[in-house]
Amino acid sequence: MKEYIAKTGGRYTYNDDLLNLQELARSMTSIFEGCSNFIISGCEVHDGRITPGYVWIGGHVRSFEGAAEVSLPYYIYEKNHYETIPYAGDIDKPGRCCYLTSGGTTVPQTEDEVTNALPGYIEVREEYAPRFIDKFIGRYAVLLESPFARQTVRKDLTMAGAVSIEKMLECKTGFSIVNTENGYALRGLVRESGDAAVGLYHRGLLVSRVEIATDGSFTLYRQDTPLVSIGADGVRTQHFSSESARLGALHIGSCDICNTADDTDAGAVVINRMGYLGAGDRFRDCMVYDGRGKVLLHVEGRSARVTVHGAFEVQGTEGLTLRNSLYGKSEQALTALLQWQDKDAERIAWIGYADAQSLDWTLHNNLGGMVISARNWIDMRSELRLAGTPIGEIYVTRTAFSEAMAAKVDRQEGKGLSTEDFTTQYRKKLDTICQGSLSTGTAGFVTAEDVSQALGGKLNCTDNLADLADKAEARSVLDVYSASECDRRYLNTEKYLADMTELTAAEIEGKSPEQIIALQEERRAAARDNIGAEKKGTGELKLSKASNLADVEDKARARQNIGVYSIEQIDRLLAGKLGTDDAYTGALFTAEHKTKLEAIRTGTFAGKNAEGIAQSQIEGYVMTSAVVRELTKYAPKLMDGYNASDKAAVAANLELYTKAEVDGHFPAFGQFLQDYVAYLVRQGKTTAEARKALRGVLAAAGVDDLTVYARRDQNLADLVLKDDNARRLACQNIGAAYGPEYEKKITDTGWLPCGGENAGTLWARQIGSVVCVQGTINTARRSSNTWGSIATIPNAIGAPRFGCRQTMADFNDDHKYNRGCSFVIRAGERTILMHERGTYNVTTELSFSYMT
Repeated sequence: MKEYIAKTGGRYTYNDDLLNLQELARSMTSIFEGCSNFIISGCEVHDGRITPGYVWIGGHVRSFEGAAEVSLPYYIYEKNHYETIPYAGDIDKPGRCCYLTSGGTTVPQTEDEVTNALPGYIEVREEYAPRFIDKFIGRYAVLLESPFARQTVRKDLTMAGAVSIEKMLECKTGFSIVNTENGYALRGLVRESGDAAVGLYHRGLLVSRVEIATDGSFTLYRQDTPLVSIGADGVRTQHFSSESARLGALHIGSCDICNTADDTDAGAVVINRMGYLGAGDRFRDCMVYDGRGKVLLHVEGRSARVTVHGAFEVQGTEGLTLRNSLYGKSEQALTALLQWQDKDAERIAWIGYADAQSLDWTLHNNLGGMVISARNWIDMRSELRLAGTPIGEIYVTRTAFSEAMAAKVDRQEGKGLSTEDFTTQYRKKLDTICQGSLSTGTAGFVTAEDVSQALGGKLNCTDNLADLADKAEARSVLDVYSASECDRRYLNTEKYLADMTELTAAEIEGKSPEQIIALQEERRAAARDNIGAEKKGTGELKLSKASNLADVEDKARARQNIGVYSIEQIDRLLAGKLGTDDAYTGALFTAEHKTKLEAIRTGTFAGKNAEGIAQSQIEGYVMTSAVVRELTKYAPKLMDGYNASDKAAVAANLELYTKAEVDGHFPAFGQFLQDYVAYLVRQGKTTAEARKALRGVLAAAGVDDLTVYARRDQNLADLVLKDDNARRLACQNIGAAYGPEYEKKITDTGWLPCGGENAGTLWARQIGSVVCVQGTINTARRSSNTWGSIATIPNAIGAPRFGCRQTMADFNDDHKYNRGCSFVIRAGERTILMHERGTYNVTTELSFSYMT
């Protein structure tokens, strides 16, 4: 840099000297390089005007002369031009470049002659204008009082001292707390999915972390291995170690599991009360092992069976009790067996109540005989049967045999015994047989001919009385009418009483049409009298109550008959009459009132009348026009000729404001409340504070306040939501589905026929991940006698991920004939296998459901 020096004695001034001075001035403004346009000083908005000041626009410091009566927003823009000066030889050349400014409500859209670009500008709004403090200082420092609600530091910031934050600390990416001595660090972040994680690191390597999911669950990790998960479904961990545990009333400690909370003798430890997901629609098993992999006790939930693998020993004085919980001792449905089975679960012997057809107690052995042995003897207290027959009916006693042998006849030589013993009783019975008679009723036997003759005069049941000889005499005996007699005596419902007035041919014969009509009318009148009805058409001549005389045909004649006037007649009669509202309700006009009225005289003002004739003053009442005429003589004197103090005194006496006071107290309509803002600024408030106070009086929101609200015409396009949880909550508030969580349309294959042995009768369908197999199968249609294939699921339908099993039982009243089938689909396969026992060639319905 070069500095201009001028000593005494005079010196020449060169262009270099001027350029050096200009370079020095430019170096002072170089500190603003890279900054956007802003106001350096001045340019304040007061009372609808902008004060003069300096601005930074287009890389140059410029002066602004100010502006009056402006409307916001106002634009201060650059205005550059060249000035020419005479050079040597009287040649005009550019000598200066003027970097000036101008202002207005718009910015010119023509290119500047110096920059060959659109003019740069500064926008001055009511709430904000870019200034030196935020555009220059705010670029390199954090401001204590920023004009903005938020400041941004674009690079790393290190603070050596403690930091105290009075409001919320918000971090966009994550936070980290580092211990430089041991190399451990605590880091936290929120992922794009909304899940949060806090981890402990040692020299950059993860040691452990805690993750918080958007569904409220917590998961503790050791490096990347999950240890404990806490969520809505409870606590999940691979291993849980504790000296003891208390779960509800259940206490687990040492080697004990006991109920330590119920203070009753009925406190219990209940196992498998509920099934899948706490519901009661799935069975559960319970198994107890010997500690070396062998099951000792197996409780099967589906079959309600308890299996003991090993010796079963009952100790105590009560013995072993088998109790039926459904039926009593008098019900034949009571069944209970103590049975023996081989290793294939085939029953070989049993003892107990075997079936529901009787109350008999059975002891049965399928393999061999039966030995009942006692040290002394066996005493049968009840009846003894052999093959269901009482032994008393098979064998005879010694006494009965002796008595029966004594009654026998000894056989004699030359004589034989017939197979039938013809006794005396049979001979007497033959002697009593004689012939009887159906007509006379005598006792004895009759022949078939006698019976045929007797039945010939009887009615046949199958003819339904059609074989009666004289039906008219039969009706007379039974006292009933024939069909034709009923038609003549009773009305036909299908004619709706029309047959009451019908005339027979005999009644019409010999009569004229007038006589026939008169006879019909006579019968109709008699019928109407009996049922209380009126003649057709008479109802139309009557007035309806609901019409309120609106159905009267001649209303004028009706009014004349009942002696009333019409509305028009009443109006004509009352025309000119006073109504009750106009009736005089005041005091009566008395003679005293008349005297007072006579005493009233008309007065006049002193002076000249309307014609200019002089007149003296006369006491009395004057006309309004005379008062107006007198007042017009003095009205100009009310304000004319008064000075400012006189006018103020008159206004004070009349409790009025002067014009100056009105201008100082009330805002002008044309300023749109700007006067109130200017008044508050004069009181010491800033423009922003004055406008905020005015909005508080009007209960109105400012432009900055409205930026937090979504615009109606944007259709939520300007709604900024910070994370997925906020977006889910917004969707919930407007009743919409959250896009990433919205389930897509589920695929549906429709019902497809299965292949294999039972093709055409078994069908399968997949909806989403759920597959259902339904239809009918025959157990004889299979590929083999053991685990044979019965059908194949179509390839268009997914195979089960895990194995599936289904059973079908055939129930029989005799329990020994109850058999069933097992159906299995192995994991990842589509072949349905079946194993049956005793249900061969049975057609039955089959239903399978599984998830792929």
